[in-house]
Amino acid sequence: MDFADISGFTPQEQAALNYHRSHLVNNTYKENADKSLTTFYGTVVGTDKGARIIPTYWGGQTREVPDAMRFAAKSNIDFPTYADVPTALEAEKRMHNVMEQDIGVFTKARKK
Repeated sequence: MDFADISGFTPQEQAALNYHRSHLVNNTYKENADKSLTTFYGTVVGTDKGARIIPTYWGGQTREVPDAMRFAAKSNIDFPTYADVPTALEAEKRMHNVMEQDIGVFTKARKK
């Protein structure tokens, strides 16, 4: 699959993007009633190290934040952490744009 180049993202952001991509390539995404796909469904949580972006999509369903935090901790994936919430939200927007592009590529390839 010809996904967007993510080399300009930090290693932690790449880990988050690869989490999303793994759901596409492994067909473990959730197809919603409106035909959109869920692969990540991110949220920003406060930690003792800063504002962290984690997925709330785990095991085929969207989880509440406390559960998502537990899944993220157990995953051993180094999700991105930022100094503050506004910085995390900006990063989330950049990553979301790539995720949307990836879903477009995936959806187009799936229809062939």
